[in-house]
Amino acid sequence: MSIDNDFHEKVDLFISARDLPKVQTLRSSDPSPFAALFAKDIKTDKFVRFATTSVLKDNTNPDWILAITVDYLFEVIQEIVVKIYDKEGHYPLEDESKHTLLGECSFFLGSLMCSNSQRMECKLSGGRNKGSVLVRGEAQANSRDVFCVTFSARKLANKEGFFSTSDPFLIISRINEDGGWTQVWRNEKIDNNLNPCWAPTRIPMTTLCNGDPERPLKIEIFDFEKSGKHHFMGQVECSVSSMVKGNGIAMAVEPRQNGYTNSGTLTAANVLVESHPTFTDFVTGGCEISLVVAVDFTASNGSPSDPSSLHYIHGGGAHNPYQQAILAVGSVLQTYDTDNMYPVYGFGAKVVQPNGQLSVVQHCFPVYAGGLEVKGVDGILKAYHDCLNHVSLSGPTLFGPLIAAATHIAAAANCSQARQKYTVLLVVTDGEINDMEATKQALLQAAQQPLSVIIVGVGSADFTNMKLLDRLVVHQANQPPRDIVQFVAFNEFASKGPSILGAKVLAQIPDQILQYMTMKHIKPNAKKG
Repeated sequence: MSIDNDFHEKVDLFISARDLPKVQTLRSSDPSPFAALFAKDIKTDKFVRFATTSVLKDNTNPDWILAITVDYLFEVIQEIVVKIYDKEGHYPLEDESKHTLLGECSFFLGSLMCSNSQRMECKLSGGRNKGSVLVRGEAQANSRDVFCVTFSARKLANKEGFFSTSDPFLIISRINEDGGWTQVWRNEKIDNNLNPCWAPTRIPMTTLCNGDPERPLKIEIFDFEKSGKHHFMGQVECSVSSMVKGNGIAMAVEPRQNGYTNSGTLTAANVLVESHPTFTDFVTGGCEISLVVAVDFTASNGSPSDPSSLHYIHGGGAHNPYQQAILAVGSVLQTYDTDNMYPVYGFGAKVVQPNGQLSVVQHCFPVYAGGLEVKGVDGILKAYHDCLNHVSLSGPTLFGPLIAAATHIAAAANCSQARQKYTVLLVVTDGEINDMEATKQALLQAAQQPLSVIIVGVGSADFTNMKLLDRLVVHQANQPPRDIVQFVAFNEFASKGPSILGAKVLAQIPDQILQYMTMKHIKPNAKKG
């Protein structure tokens, strides 16, 4: 089951357990449980761990606060197995054999989402054959907005008696459709303080209220205890909307006990909901993503007439690695380009001139004279095929001129609030880069433009420098850092099919587009149509 694809509907899973068995040691004690979640991989038909919760010390009824986000695939039967372990010693949580299995259960994600209130209780089997797991699912809102707040409290009720002072911390829960509450956030304790002021906080709106500012929230105040059995100090019920409207106004802390009202106040100050548009917001507002393709024609590829060459054109519809990479990336990006017209370049070759003579080595040349653009992915493939008949493979492998040319194209598109256009340079290459410093300087200029660079390495060369470029974060004066390079080794994904290769290659593009738009203060336009 995929858990990192940005284009599927997301579901947040909240996991709790009830009535877990005590651990039989020299004396019976409460367990320190954690949950591991497994999903069946649709390709191998085997269960693979995809998430692990935190450890909650000495707790037979744990509520794990952080949601576990999964893709909801309507077309796939998604079975999920939850295993509850008691943590042993200092062993890594991933080493299951070192921990005590308390029990396990399984459920189908589709069944969970179709159940009443999207909530299921599953009895634990195996292990100690005692207890149950509570699972609640909620479709995640498509929001990147962030709730910013500074919490403080005054005159809280002391729970430590005459000789000590409480160590307060906050837990926020959000209401569910069935009227129950799910814990979604907690902060750090402040020692010995009944008038605490916690550090400024930033909470994703999807985490806090699933993007709904009117959704009821419950803020509980607890006195921290090392045993994990924290003392309740009072609570406030509110919402994001009410905290925004009452910014800086103290809210009465209500106790659970009737008739006792001296529980102090809680204040939410500096309240702000930061707007962070999504990739989908930009796409639906008309942002175009244009593709520029550059193909490596250096001699290290081998003669195109040799069947062992990476450029060898196979018969019967089979594609060589260059053609497969172009198909995998181009087939996805053409959806976002309204005219489907693409520039195609070559590099590292001597080009046949009109007089029949070979030029000196060209490190960035248009496949067709005058930089003529081609139509669609089929046009890119044809341009690549035609170019093989008009070049002599040479070298070395230089990226600086390619990136400079793509930077010029991206700048010429004049991306603005009214005209939102982003360029992706796809470089398919077999060799190690020979102008690393010049390439870094070119990327410094490229990061100032609406441009991303995808490098697909074909063959079995040493791609060490390519991987270094993938980790390069470009820093510019008075601008936030940008990571605009993604490198993928073709051989690692070739056997998995073009859709897997395309997904891996393009995974970072949405975030890179959002980084640029934020840097330039460009907001999504209204939805088209």
